[in-house]
Amino acid sequence: MGVALPGPPVLTSELLMRLEERFGIDLLRRGTALSNRLKIRARHLSRDFQARQETPRRGHSNPDLATAALRRALEDARLEVGDLAYLIGHTTSPACLLPPNIALVADLLGFAGPYMELRQACTGFANALIIAAGLLAVTGVRAVAIIGSETGPVYFDPQQALEDHSQLVNLVMMGDGAGAIIVGPGDRAPGAHISGSFFGQIGLDRPPGFSLCAGASAKPFLEGETLRFEHDFAAVRASGLDLFYHGAAAARALGIGLDTIDYLIPHQANGRMAEFLSPFLGIEPERVFVNAETLGNTGSAAIWLALAELRKRLRPGASVLALGAEATKYMFGGFHYVHG
Repeated sequence: MGVALPGPPVLTSELLMRLEERFGIDLLRRGTALSNRLKIRARHLSRDFQARQETPRRGHSNPDLATAALRRALEDARLEVGDLAYLIGHTTSPACLLPPNIALVADLLGFAGPYMELRQACTGFANALIIAAGLLAVTGVRAVAIIGSETGPVYFDPQQALEDHSQLVNLVMMGDGAGAIIVGPGDRAPGAHISGSFFGQIGLDRPPGFSLCAGASAKPFLEGETLRFEHDFAAVRASGLDLFYHGAAAARALGIGLDTIDYLIPHQANGRMAEFLSPFLGIEPERVFVNAETLGNTGSAAIWLALAELRKRLRPGASVLALGAEATKYMFGGFHYVHG
């Protein structure tokens, strides 16, 4: 595995004071209260907030972060770029709509093989693993790389946070980063392995809880505004925990019970996920691994960033269940990991 984070961590208090100093926007009291409620103390950002409308700083674009994470994963796996048979990327904040973000990663990496991209957020990792399993069943395929990457805070105009509470939530909640993993065939060789990947959805006929519509073909016209993620917090609050219930049920159907694992990695929506999920799923809070307090919600990258950090403290044979939940159209997914 490999990770890439843009620059040093930015404390919530520092971020809110920066907005007041540079834009005259007083969000300190409201933002601090919200940050405390979400338990998000810091995050890494690809932009500097020097201007209301910004792109990622040099070297910290979405493809830059994804490439850096994958290079580190290759070093960790002791592989070369040429050993990879396929690249799979998943993100909601690509550098451009076309070509896909992963094509730019292939350019930076010098990878001449095939690739594909999922425009999917917090459960992109699960679909990517299912696709990778199919690719690895092909004779001769040695390694497939999966990269989740986000640079979402560029979709934020500080002025909007005064007018729209959901944008203030996005400001204090979201972070940037990339996480990469390289998977190989299930040949029962010693070492870490992933099993029991699954994906599903309960979003039929439900409006999205999280969306980014502007700029697409259904809404191609903009009037000088910054694109922004739209949040329907009431809908997410009403249906969010159901996603974890369905995810846990899907894991049990594969023979993976919460009582048999050492750790649960939930989607890193906020720093209080252990408090929320422990009574709901009947699992001790100390077995729920959460790093959103220091990284924020990193969307597509969240599960990979959490697993990469947790691996450093696992004993050989320890097992982990990752449960992703995505409010875009209420999707859930996950996998079972055994540390080698």
